[in-house]
Amino acid sequence: MRRMPARAGTSALARLLGMLALVALVTVPELATAQESEPQPEAFPAERGVYLNPERAPTADLDTLLRTLSDREMPDERLDGFTYWQNPALGFVTAPDNRVWRDFRTYWTKWIHGILIVLAAAAVLGLFFWRGSQGYERDPRGRRVPRFRFLDRVVHWTTAISFVLLALTGLNFVFGRQLIQPWAGDAAFGALSQGALVLHNQVGFAFLIGIVAMAGLWVQDNLFNRVDREWLRQAGGLPSGRHVPAEKFNAGQKLIFWIAVLGGLAMGTSGILLMLPISTIGMGWMQVLHGGHTIVAALMIATIIGHAYLGSVGVSGSFDAMWKGDVDRQWAATHHPLWIERLERDRGTGADAEPEAPRAEPAE
Repeated sequence: MRRMPARAGTSALARLLGMLALVALVTVPELATAQESEPQPEAFPAERGVYLNPERAPTADLDTLLRTLSDREMPDERLDGFTYWQNPALGFVTAPDNRVWRDFRTYWTKWIHGILIVLAAAAVLGLFFWRGSQGYERDPRGRRVPRFRFLDRVVHWTTAISFVLLALTGLNFVFGRQLIQPWAGDAAFGALSQGALVLHNQVGFAFLIGIVAMAGLWVQDNLFNRVDREWLRQAGGLPSGRHVPAEKFNAGQKLIFWIAVLGGLAMGTSGILLMLPISTIGMGWMQVLHGGHTIVAALMIATIIGHAYLGSVGVSGSFDAMWKGDVDRQWAATHHPLWIERLERDRGTGADAEPEAPRAEPAE
């Protein structure tokens, strides 16, 4: 085999190295120029702390910043942090309106719910010890009067049960960290809260449907008239201890009906909107909707506490109306005399008529 002279091999290697050097001289400046043309991230301004405005930079330590942000005493102006991203909005840290919202959600919400629930419970207990249960003399002939249809009762109890579930799961979001998490533990409380959130969102649709159906079924009997003005003027007979004449629903029941309908529609509508992504409704509207949802829920819970008491223990015999669908005739004559008079006049019956079996039909 013929060998290449050593001199020739060295010359070929030298030519190869020369070509590589030439390519490097041409390529490296171009790469450097292209790199300089692209926007480069600014170095972290350690001397300016974690804020863009140096006068509001108490420290450059991130842990101290986070502790400061968790404190309720915050500066009034908007605070912006440093970001490598080109969008300056991504450097947003916190703002006064968001801190107000945080305080409302984590602090004032508990006080609103707590005060209203305690006041409602105190009013119920006070009413019980003051007047006791309002009784009546049973009809000696055992006559009963149909008051609510089967459909009425299904709608009522569907709405009532769904509201209780909504109230319990909602109160977990308000008081759960203080009342449940300490003894249940973080893992169990987290699983409970996650399940409560899913249940709350799903049951909310049943509650909203029930509210709409309830409004359609009973709105005609819950319109205010001059009889209700007299009932309100006498405060339902509580100061005097005497029964004030009323139609199928007295003014107090009508007030509860309208609070339930309007409050239920407000809660249902705001709850559905709160399920949408924040980008759809915006952070500001999310805060307004959640705040209104919380306040209305607290008012509804307090109202339903009173309604549950008056519909069971407070007025003896009332529970039968919504559970069985009919009531004792003497109960109707005691609490709703105008209604029973109209009912018997329309049917051509009276106080001396023979008792009739209850029927699943409208009381009107």
